[in-house]
Amino acid sequence: MWKKIKKNSFFIIVTLLIAVIAIDTSSISFGQPGGSEDPLVTFSFVEKRIEQLKYYIDEKLNGGSTDNNNSEIQRLSQENEAIKKQLAQLMANTSGTGLEIVELKDGQRLICGAGTEIILRSGYAKAIVSELGGLSDLTSGKDLASNESISLNHLILIPRDDGRGAYIEKFAIFIVKGYYEIK
Repeated sequence: MWKKIKKNSFFIIVTLLIAVIAIDTSSISFGQPGGSEDPLVTFSFVEKRIEQLKYYIDEKLNGGSTDNNNSEIQRLSQENEAIKKQLAQLMANTSGTGLEIVELKDGQRLICGAGTEIILRSGYAKAIVSELGGLSDLTSGKDLASNESISLNHLILIPRDDGRGAYIEKFAIFIVKGYYEIK
């Protein structure tokens, strides 16, 4: 008899265990279709998220004050000009011989970048220097001071990009290698 009860109780326990497991798995739900608990993503859900993202980006772009935007635009514009200047300088230093004939009229200024080499071929010009020093006259081996005349056919090196160059007193022709501006 005990064997029969043991056998029956084993079947009862197994049956109860199966029933509990069945009840547990049936209570696991995936939520309502289209709801936040639904594991499948619907097209409308994706569209809603995209609209939220667009709104967030627009707020970030348009949320700043006009003064902040203008100052940021000015800063970026100045940075852009500096990059253009550096690019022109690099292009001048890397293209072929990089020598260019530059003709200047009375009163004009030839402002050069760092490492630019100039040779006055004709005319009269004076040195424009900065607080940090003058122009390096490599031919005579001296430093040209402010308003000192630049000698014909001397190789002049501009050591820094700080506004150094030449002021033209009388029509002048230069050979220039490197970055320069005419003002």
